[in-house]
Amino acid sequence: MEEKFVITEIKRIVMVGKNEYSTPMLSFGHTLNYNELIFHFSGHATVFFDDLVLETKPNTIRFLPKGEPKRYDVLHHERGECIDIFFQADRPLSPQAFVMNVAQSEKLSALFKKIFLTWVSKKEGYYFESVSLLYRIFAEMQKDTAKPSRHKLKIAPAMDMIHSDFLKRDFSLSELAAICKMGESYFQKLFKEIYGVSPLKYINGLKISHAKELIMSDMYPMHEISKLSGYSKYSKVYVPAYFSSQQARLPRISKRSQGYSLFPEY
Repeated sequence: MEEKFVITEIKRIVMVGKNEYSTPMLSFGHTLNYNELIFHFSGHATVFFDDLVLETKPNTIRFLPKGEPKRYDVLHHERGECIDIFFQADRPLSPQAFVMNVAQSEKLSALFKKIFLTWVSKKEGYYFESVSLLYRIFAEMQKDTAKPSRHKLKIAPAMDMIHSDFLKRDFSLSELAAICKMGESYFQKLFKEIYGVSPLKYINGLKISHAKELIMSDMYPMHEISKLSGYSKYSKVYVPAYFSSQQARLPRISKRSQGYSLFPEY
């Protein structure tokens, strides 16, 4: 998806907060009453939002639109720290959730820190200064999207193929690179720059997300879920061990949980 920033007016900043999260944790979906803009200073997480698989790493910004997503699960792979901005606006920043890599933009990191310090200071005029800072954040994000958007067009043929066929067959790196008319090394570098993970890890994330839906439906045995989720190489889908903490909500999953391999190493 190409990010388009179409906000015309910030109606209200609800809260600016700083969070520290530990590993591992899976939070289940809920209604989002406000738009959320999150700068990740450290840590690594995989976010399953609607039909998207998003990877957050240091110096990435995650945007979640207001609404009721079909799915909102967050898997924290390691401890991390982030600053969250909850806000209302005339229109969402984007119709879909996204993560953008801003490792080259020290200005954005500084702006998020400044808006947090301004917000918690509660000094006279803090709210209006915070609104001004949020507009500056949007402006810097808009500048940063031009290059990734052009790159996304280059690998669009591969993404179309992946999302169309990931449950039907496996893909090789050479096949995905060839359809985009580029070398394997360059294709993999470009893909990881945009999505934060390798192409094969991205595909595996889609399969895991689909497998989780089938597991929660409680309609299929595990060996069938493996096949239905496109795992031709595996006889069993391993479910995260920490699902056992959700025993009240997912009793069948907790019985089967022995460990997990969310993203096999490629």
